[in-house]
Amino acid sequence: MTLDEIRVEIDAIDSQMKPLFIQRMECARHVAETKAKTGGDVYVPEREAVIIERRASDVDAGIHDEYVAFLKQLMSICRRYEYGILPKMQEEVLAEALKAAGMDAGKEHQQVKIAFCLSSSNNNLNLFINMVNLNQVDILSMSLETKAENQIVHMTLKGNVGESNMRKLFCQIGKEAGNFQILELI
Repeated sequence: MTLDEIRVEIDAIDSQMKPLFIQRMECARHVAETKAKTGGDVYVPEREAVIIERRASDVDAGIHDEYVAFLKQLMSICRRYEYGILPKMQEEVLAEALKAAGMDAGKEHQQVKIAFCLSSSNNNLNLFINMVNLNQVDILSMSLETKAENQIVHMTLKGNVGESNMRKLFCQIGKEAGNFQILELI
């Protein structure tokens, strides 16, 4: 098979994946609408771990890790979409973080310094960096420190906590990472 023929096959596969992705996102919307009524959590790590284990169990070892990464990324994208549909949850996460920091969201600022923790064993930092990118927020600086079993992440982000994309981002980080904090509004 030539490179051009392989590319044609890839295009055909991608065309088949698109309607499935759209259907998956529609299901995510229904999940968010249900959770808005019931108050359930969007992120249930134990459930996702079982799903990933089950779906990846029969995947060839040569591409197993890539398939697991694909599933984690897809689930993270769906959760981002769900958080975007849940403004009450966004408000709760943001209000809690601002209150804990003793800050007022009304203060003029163009940057936000945050911190959060991840388990070193889970190593999903790439998903959190991608969350920032998906929400079209610029990372101005970032540092990572590993202590015991935790990765402590500090980021300075360009934007304002009142912006829709920032609220969705903070909701997802606040719900999915440990010890989410707003450190400073600059």
